[in-house]
Amino acid sequence: MQSNTVPVKTKVSILAAGLLSFIGILVETSMTVTFPTLMRTMHVSLATVQWLTTAYLLLVTIVMSSTAFVLKRFTFRRLFFFADLMSLAGTITAMVAPNFALLLAGRMLQAVATGIATPLMFQLVFTRIPFKQIGLWTGLASVIVSLAPALGPTYGGILTSLWSWRAIFIGILPVLVAATLLGAYGLHGAALGTQGQQFDFGGLALLGITFTSLVWTLNLAGTHGWISANFGMSMFVAMLLVASMTWYARRGQRHLFDYSILKNGVLRQRLLQYFGLQLINIGLSFVLPLFAQDVLHASPMSAGLMLLPGALVGAIVAPLAGKIYDRRGARCHS
Repeated sequence: MQSNTVPVKTKVSILAAGLLSFIGILVETSMTVTFPTLMRTMHVSLATVQWLTTAYLLLVTIVMSSTAFVLKRFTFRRLFFFADLMSLAGTITAMVAPNFALLLAGRMLQAVATGIATPLMFQLVFTRIPFKQIGLWTGLASVIVSLAPALGPTYGGILTSLWSWRAIFIGILPVLVAATLLGAYGLHGAALGTQGQQFDFGGLALLGITFTSLVWTLNLAGTHGWISANFGMSMFVAMLLVASMTWYARRGQRHLFDYSILKNGVLRQRLLQYFGLQLINIGLSFVLPLFAQDVLHASPMSAGLMLLPGALVGAIVAPLAGKIYDRRGARCHS
């Protein structure tokens, strides 16, 4: 019979992976309030500076797509410290970056860290938490995913106004050190094993190219217009790549993850709801600070603080929703 007691090391390991994920997501949204400043100091356009967010999220998505395999192939401890190293390298690179290219390179290293740490956090919950408490712990883990994007502009706005955008990276170093120490204490255990499976390098490459093409296409729509020839040609190529990825998912011998689960109608509905809410959350944390600074002429601090109330509400609601799930299930009836 499974015990309902959660060991201390399990709690610490989830917190360690959560802090690493929190760092990546916090910095990702912190950078949005610095765009006007970066455009002036590094002499780049908005179309260029927005790649600090766009390219970061794109690489996070691609890295996450590989975790179904790597979470079985490598121990949680090895994955955590690899992500930890990438986060540290990216933080230092971005902190001292003299130009936009090096700043973007630092952000890409941080993207690798976040792409590993976030699935690792949830994998720890699903494999080491008793079934009757999964909802609560999933809710606690979700606080990180939902709180960091909203806190980011507040954090970035305050530091940018009082000091410099580089302070965003300096400020996360103590949190990174704490995550490292907690991970060293809490993360142990052997790898789950891939049972002879081979990694789908072709599928990962195709997925990465397809997603990059879609993002680039939408970027062309913003810079050249929705009826421009550049957008039309890029959209045509993107659709060909989507068709190729669909064919590969159905006929390929290897898969990054099991696409057949998408045949479940309830699962598809829940995925659309989750992705839709995350799109709204991240989109608003990107657009609102820019609107406040460029249109309303607010300071970076004011632009960031405007999102703080929603962040606090989300932090309170997520674990409460998890406890309700544990008690009453996904469908709650009065």
